[in-house]
Amino acid sequence: GRSIVRKPDVFLFDEPLSNLDAELRVHMRIEIARLHNRLDSTMVYVTHDQVEAMTLADKIVVLQAGRIEQVGSPLHLYDDPDNKFVAGFIGSPSMNFLSGKVTAVSGDSVSIAVEGGVSDITVALSQNPPQVGDTVAVGVRPEHFEIGGTGAQIAVRSDVTEQMGGVGYMHAYTAAETHVVAEIRGRIANPKQNDVTLSFAPSQCFVFDETGARLR
Repeated sequence: GRSIVRKPDVFLFDEPLSNLDAELRVHMRIEIARLHNRLDSTMVYVTHDQVEAMTLADKIVVLQAGRIEQVGSPLHLYDDPDNKFVAGFIGSPSMNFLSGKVTAVSGDSVSIAVEGGVSDITVALSQNPPQVGDTVAVGVRPEHFEIGGTGAQIAVRSDVTEQMGGVGYMHAYTAAETHVVAEIRGRIANPKQNDVTLSFAPSQCFVFDETGARLR
């Protein structure tokens, strides 16, 4: 309040909501957004909470160990991350990463054998095509998984299911013990089943090399 009455050009926030309980944190997040709209001032907001970053920011600067990884609007970073770190940081639950191995390269398309996969997936890469035998990480957002369905399929073992009412989160493991989370719209019919086949569209996944750089 004392800062607002001085009408500064720039506000600096350093983790202002970190010590609040969950309900008050949501309320104050909305209040800060309202203040920003009303005052029309620049606000520099430091947070480790990606939900705060996504909901409050016009522009996000993602930092890792003092290095700027990517700058952009929340949805731009969500839809078009430059690397594995940004892809994993933006989004809640975070992006799933499955280990894969390149089995064939043809022009700008590659075939990848994904851990737990029923068959290889073929994707078009926009840059830096890998070589046959290279290890890559295939990134799939939780909302892009579905139980059964068509497209690329992976076999998993369900572990814990979070039923939220309108949406559910299935926590599962591949044969290589990689943890994955699948967002299921509506209610999960059989939350205690053990063996599940999840599918996703290859056109919606991301591919990263061993250094974390994005290939697609």
